[in-house]
Amino acid sequence: MVRLARRLWEGAEAESGRRVLTSAPLLSLGPRSDASVLVAAGNAGAEEVGGADLAAMWGGAFRVPDGWVAAVSERGSGVLNATEAVRMFQELAVEKGAVVRDNAEVVGIRNAPGGGVVVVTSAGEEFGGAKCVVTVGAWASKLVRSVAGVDLPVQPLHTLVLYWRIKPGHERELTAEAGFPTFSSYCAPHFVYSTPSLERPGMIKINYHGGPPCDPDSRDLVSGGGDVVERVARWIDEFMPGRVETAGGPVDCLPCMYSMTPDEDFVIDFLGGEFGEDVVIGAGFSGHGFKMGPAVGSILAEMAMDGEARTAAEAGVELGHFKINRFDGNPMGNAKDL
Repeated sequence: MVRLARRLWEGAEAESGRRVLTSAPLLSLGPRSDASVLVAAGNAGAEEVGGADLAAMWGGAFRVPDGWVAAVSERGSGVLNATEAVRMFQELAVEKGAVVRDNAEVVGIRNAPGGGVVVVTSAGEEFGGAKCVVTVGAWASKLVRSVAGVDLPVQPLHTLVLYWRIKPGHERELTAEAGFPTFSSYCAPHFVYSTPSLERPGMIKINYHGGPPCDPDSRDLVSGGGDVVERVARWIDEFMPGRVETAGGPVDCLPCMYSMTPDEDFVIDFLGGEFGEDVVIGAGFSGHGFKMGPAVGSILAEMAMDGEARTAAEAGVELGHFKINRFDGNPMGNAKDL
């Protein structure tokens, strides 16, 4: 799916004339005893680098303890300008006849008497169509349960997007343009990740992957992320002490939600039941699936329009892995060999 998504990102850029994807190396860090970092490094086609070699890369920005693995991949990784990417796809959709409606809360989906589907908003508006694609992020479980009585195991998590000030004199070297990497630091139960400085000059996004469970309609936007800030600050002080300022905390702290299944794999399936193949579900992406957006969008569109996803089949993407029924009698879903 990663290869398919990369190809479709490049196609959308060419069609729109926008550039939203900047190539960047991928650095994976973690204790040699941590299976997750070994899997991540292997999947990325990475090459292991020693501590001395890492110290010579990117101006010595990283410091890792003995017993840790550092692996670098130059193959296919990069960073997305999310704001520009959303704008790009909205503009392409409008060019093809779509209508974008912001702040329209969907509260109901029902079968139409003569066939097709009716979508109802909280303002009482009704929209009819032959098919419906549901991609409502952290609200997926609530909406699907209310309209179909199906318990979709998608748990919203409250987390924070943190922007930290780069120390004076190092602003350029931590940018995507200068070749600074995206990176992931694995050390169970903590997982810290970052992208190069891109959208906010002089700042870098370094975040904690995960957060406490939340209700998307009643969460504490300020303190709901728990001790995320403290965890990330400790990581920065240990691993990037000369490059990023932690005194006083992050420059900006934005509330965010993940939506995760128990196995952390996506849900891509027909809703079934009374809706049959008229309603298609895409869920479990929020916070960790944006990079797959073009691939998932193409798959969902083909499922809705044609009843099958030819693009996925041609790309070798096995959709059985993402079916809702994988949780039947097995609340943990897909087995993970770690």
